Amino acid sequence: MTTTFLQRLKNEIGYLKSKSWTLEEMGEFWNNLNEYDDINSTIYPYKKRFSNSKKLFEESNLNNFVPKKCLDLQTRTGNGSIFWSKIFKDLEFYISDFSFNFLEKSKKNLTEKNINFKDFHIKKFPLPFVSNFFEFTLSYETIEHIADYKLFFSELVRVTKKEGIIILTCPNISWEIVHFIAAIFNFNHSEGPHTFLKKKYIDNLILEHNLELLNYNTTIFFPFNNKYSIKIDKLLDIYLPKLIKEKLFLRHSYILKKNI
Repeated sequence: MTTTFLQRLKNEIGYLKSKSWTLEEMGEFWNNLNEYDDINSTIYPYKKRFSNSKKLFEESNLNNFVPKKCLDLQTRTGNGSIFWSKIFKDLEFYISDFSFNFLEKSKKNLTEKNINFKDFHIKKFPLPFVSNFFEFTLSYETIEHIADYKLFFSELVRVTKKEGIIILTCPNISWEIVHFIAAIFNFNHSEGPHTFLKKKYIDNLILEHNLELLNYNTTIFFPFNNKYSIKIDKLLDIYLPKLIKEKLFLRHSYILKKNI
């Protein structure tokens, strides 16, 4: 459904002001985003969330890590599971989403690629999995969409096995205004219900849950899809100091290990 500029402005202001929403409301928003893959599937910043997390993973000396079960939470259209299925050939994926439509699309996409999976439509917390069940847990750009982000993080940790690995990515709070402008001018899809989190909040959660931070970085300054901006972005990634990247770049990425 086409929306006007004023409608989009009103929606985005509402998302900024709201601090409480249900998983059903979030799922309903994503149900109506039919163009998600059309927008994201080929663009550099979207694909970078997966390739960068693999880079961080490989740098973390996890050569002996061979997971059997993987939770892909808010799988959207299944691209994270498809990406990691090429690396871990025998991994069983538990694709889970708050959007029924997204879950149906991800089921179709994984079936077409003969990937072993089970699917779960998540409507409320706690997650429908026993504690210490997954060796590998994926959470790409999801924590900011959960009103009770602390409960969400606790659930990620609860369902992950001891010695298990959690990959967590989320947008930098400094990009809130960029997403706001992009949505109201219809340059990109809206983020819907969300609260971008300060990095210190994520860092505190990691400490509170006694997780080991194996690796971390912040990536993407030019979120465009032409060869020149991509080259410049890669150069900035190499030469800018870490502190500047943490303040200005788009995406935080964490590789976490559960030790207790």
